Order: sequence, then C-alpha cells, then structure tokens
Amino acid sequence: MKLNGYFNRALAKFGNTVRLVRGGRTEVINAFVQPLRRRHRLYINDRYIPAGYFDNRYLLYIGPGDVPLEDGMRVKCGDTAYTVVTAEIFAAHDENIYVWAILMPVARSKEDYYDVIDREQD
Repeated sequence: MKLNGYFNRALAKFGNTVRLVRGGRTEVINAFVQPLRRRHRLYINDRYIPAGYFDNRYLLYIGPGDVPLEDGMRVKCGDTAYTVVTAEIFAAHDENIYVWAILMPVARSKEDYYDVIDREQD
C-alpha cells in the first residue's frame, strides 16, 4: 500500500466529516480539522502577529492529498462555513500524501482580524 493509502485510512477512521464547495458542487470527505494554536511569531499576508497571541477562530485543516484546496474556496465543518486562507500539498516519494490549509470563518475577513490585534496593542 502506498503512503497516501495509510493516511487516507486514518482520515476515514478518525477524521471529521467536511464538505468542500467547489464550482457550485459539494464534495464530502474526511479530514482533520482543529483549532490553530499559534504560540510563535507568524506572518499571514505579511502582517506580524504578536508572540503568544491566541485566536481559536482559525482552524488547521489536514485532508487527503488527492483532493487539493484553493485559496478562497469554502469548507464546511459541522454547522460552520470557512474560507481557505492558504493551502499546500505535502508530497513524498512522488505521491501527494496530504493537503494542509488554514481556514477562517466566512463571516470574518482577514482585515477584521488584524484590526482586533491593532486595537489590543493600543
């Protein structure tokens, strides 16, 4: 069995049910979705986020390598809809193993997020 086969079995057994909205069609898959905890300096869109700052509104998505995500597409997990902020494919031995992405709630824009940080620093 290939590496991505092992990973996909783990997703099927332990992953969350996720709905990907692509071109008006909805695809149901299993993926790991959890809060993104940031304890270090991180730059999203070249903006500084203070060390130790927590914002559980962002989620880390890890899904099957054969189902790529694009920036800006919609992902539904439970009753909440998210937008893909950024996504990349992890590959090894000439095969796509998994896709990781950062998700943010649809109702909240990136600019709103940074305004909150700026107000907290004043």
